[in-house]
This record gives sequence, structure tokens and C-alpha cells, in this order.
Amino acid sequence: MASIPFTLAALATSAVPGLTVFGAREHTEDPRYAAAVIVTEDAELLVRVPRTQAAEVLQSAEVLGRAALTEGPRGRLPFSIPETLGMTRAGETRAVVSTLIDGERFAAEDLADDALLLLPIAETIAAIHELPLSVAQNGGLPVHTAQDLRLIATRLIDRAEATRLLPETVLQRWQRTVEAAELWDFAPTTVHGSLDADQLRLSDGRITGVVGWGELAVGDPAQDLSWLLAPGSDICDAVLARYSTLRNAGSIAHLRTRAALYHELEVARWLLHGTDAHDQEVTEDAVAMLDRMVGVGGPLATAFAATRSRSPLGEAEVAALLDETPEVHAHLSDTAAVEALDEDRMFGGDTDFVEPLSAAAVDAGADPVAEAAAAAASGADGSAEPDAADGTGEQLTEPLSDQLTEPLDPDELPPASAR
Repeated sequence: MASIPFTLAALATSAVPGLTVFGAREHTEDPRYAAAVIVTEDAELLVRVPRTQAAEVLQSAEVLGRAALTEGPRGRLPFSIPETLGMTRAGETRAVVSTLIDGERFAAEDLADDALLLLPIAETIAAIHELPLSVAQNGGLPVHTAQDLRLIATRLIDRAEATRLLPETVLQRWQRTVEAAELWDFAPTTVHGSLDADQLRLSDGRITGVVGWGELAVGDPAQDLSWLLAPGSDICDAVLARYSTLRNAGSIAHLRTRAALYHELEVARWLLHGTDAHDQEVTEDAVAMLDRMVGVGGPLATAFAATRSRSPLGEAEVAALLDETPEVHAHLSDTAAVEALDEDRMFGGDTDFVEPLSAAAVDAGADPVAEAAAAAASGADGSAEPDAADGTGEQLTEPLSDQLTEPLDPDELPPASAR
């Protein structure tokens, strides 16, 4: 093990021409890589060699993400990000040399809802989301629409459902969220994509560096907020309150609900990892996590309920919801609904109940609905007589209300077999 830093230092000099190394030490932060910090005349650099194929794929994605963050976008960020300096072959894989972003670390679970660090976290996330969409577009990185992201979430849920290991209440909660159209009416932003406490570096209570740019893309800003639900809903709400003062993020309630969905879907990813790899230990761990989400409802149930009890909507939101809201009819029991349907069919299909228009009325372009309403209004108080010009009208001899409520003789009904 003692020779690994020096071996990696030699690879670094091959990757970065003219590099002079004054020392090296092992870097054990991420077990997926063999890594070392090498000391040069004016800086410390990081050299990493992936240990697995999955780590190699991730490293390639990080190189692409950092390359997309050119000098212009970097200048808009209030923190440092790694810069790739060179790479070289290392056996069957490669070594990548980058600037070292060092600093203090913290765990999300250690955050309190009044912590001074919450504002720097909100500022960091808001700064990333304010980057132009062209950063990802010009860098050849994924660019997703809101409906793309909704479909991706739906497919993940479908795959998890296919394992037959999802509790029904959890599945229904996820499905209800992806089916709520109003939650997915948002403007995508530039996102880090894999942000959490492990990617942040601190100095004097400020966030001075962000690493792990392998999932940089145009996506859902809620993705970068979902990790804040791990220490509790209060932490997420506190950061969201600060975040909302820094940029116009649309509906904060909807943003929080999607963040809660992404947070819970991490368990679905863990479940699929276990089933795909036939790792029973991972699968059982995921199932246990899902079971714990049943009784308490989880952050998503709380967030979804909050969207239903939030403050009154603005005019634009009301107009949008009205466009999507179907016509609502009075509630009927199942029996009443069937009877009403049968009446519609009987009266709609039996022409005995339809009064034909006279030829004169048709020629005059009469409105049968308007005429019927006028006739009912005039006949209700007996103040007018029907028009008998065509010889078909008769004067009412009893109140109209009595006629409408008169019961039918059972002998007049068709046989049961005909109904």
C-alpha cells in the first residue's frame, strides 16, 4: 500500500507534462478509486485510478461535466470546482489528474433547522440552478424537459413494481405523485444531479467547493434538494425558505413534493440494484426501508398533503387548474347512477318522448330548447296558452307541476324482460 501514492505520482507526471512532484500521500476518501494527493511547487493535485468498471464510467462522466463548466460559468459560481489537468493510461483503465478541492466535511444528519450553514447551502444550490442552460447544451450533456423527467420517474416506479416487493401504499403514493399534472409544470434548470453533503467542502462556515459533477444536466431543481430530507423535513423546509428568496422557483410546495418523491425513489433504485445484482442482502435492506415508509407515510405523503392545504392560489395558477379540471357532477350512489343512466337511455332512445317540430318551426329556424323553456315558464303560472297556430297545441287543464309528478300506472310499464 505504501507504494501506491508514488506509483500514482509517477502516473501524474505522465498525464501532465512538466509536472514536478515534491511529495505524495494516499487519499482514501472514496474506496471506488485508488487515489493520492500529490504536492507540487504551488498546489496540491488529486490523481485517481478507478478500481471498477462502474467507477471508470463515473469518472468519465465527471470529466465531461467539469469540461462543460468553462471559465465563464465557473466565474458565476461562488465556490471552486475541480479542473481536469490531464489523463494517462493506467493498465486497462486510466489515471486522471485534477485540482484538489479540499476543506471541512459535514454530515447531513448533523444539520439543525436553525444552523448557520443552511443559508450557504441555499446559496450554493441557487447559484447552480441560475447557470445558463447552454452549459449543459454546449457540453453535450443531457437536456430534459419536465415531461421527460416525469416519464423517467414513472418508468423507475414501474420497474420497482415489477419486482413485486413494493408495499401497495408506497406504490400508490408514488403513482399519485407522477400522475398529478400540476406538480410537473415547471421550468427545468441546470442541476448538479448528484448533490449531497459528501459533495460539499467548507471553510470558516462557508461552502468553498463542490465536487462530483458526473450528473451535470438540465433537469429538475428538486433533484438537488432531495438529500435535505434525510435529516428531516424541517431542514428541507428551512433551506427552501432561503432558496425561494434567492431565485424565482415557481411553486415551492410543488418543488418540495418532487424533492420528496426523488428522496423516496432512491430506495427504489437501491431495491433494483439488489434485484439486478441478485444481492439478497441489499434487496432485504431495501424491502425493510420500504416497510418503514408504510406506517409513517414518509416525507412524500407529508409534502403531497401540504400541496392540498396550501395558501390560496394566484390568478395564473387558478386559470391553469381550471383548464385541467373536468366538469364535476353531483354525487350519486352507484344505484342512483345506474338508474339515471337507464333513464337517459330510455328517454334518449324512445322517440315517443320526443315532440317533433312542425314544418313551419323548422323553416323558421326555431330553437327547440328555448321554446321549451319559454313554454314551461309561461305554463307554470297558467298566465299564457300554448301556440295553437299549427293545430297541435292544447291548453293546460292542470298545473304543470302536477303533471310532472304524477306516478305511472304499473300496467303501463314494459315487461321486465324488455327493460
